Amino acid sequence: MLALLRQLARALTGKVDALEFTLGIFFGILLGVIPSGAVDPGTGFLGGNGLWQLVLVAMLVVRSSIPIAVLFYGLGKLLGILFLDAAAAAFGESLIESAAPQGLVLFFYESLPSWQLHTYWGMGGAILGFATGAVVFVPVYLVMKKRLPAWRERVGESKLAKALAGFVLFRFLGWLLR
Repeated sequence: MLALLRQLARALTGKVDALEFTLGIFFGILLGVIPSGAVDPGTGFLGGNGLWQLVLVAMLVVRSSIPIAVLFYGLGKLLGILFLDAAAAAFGESLIESAAPQGLVLFFYESLPSWQLHTYWGMGGAILGFATGAVVFVPVYLVMKKRLPAWRERVGESKLAKALAGFVLFRFLGWLLR
């Protein structure tokens, strides 16, 4: 728990570079759109979606901002509840029924059933999540890489930042970052 607080403090105080920040957005969106549970009962890995678990491990191995990923995971799940789950299922159905070769779907079912790519929601969620994450990743990375240093300097020297620096919470966050 303390490590997550430390990473959140790093993200808020500006000690996260642009790539780490945008990778957190990408993985958060991807994890939010991919179904986390087993869509096809009995085929999940440890009761969950193996592809979701693989993406989670990749997010932890690659240097990405975990607090930003958690934030965008929550946003992705919220949008999933509202409309993305239905859109992903419809997209997956159209892919599996008409666009994807039958041998590929059979391969996913026989060789990698825990990845849930043989189901409508699993296939649609994986491709829709990857595409949405990639579409958001590229422009955010380009903007963050160019404007992040100037933004940090401007925020760091503002009166609000100087006033907040005296509060106990921000002193504690500064202590966490040492």
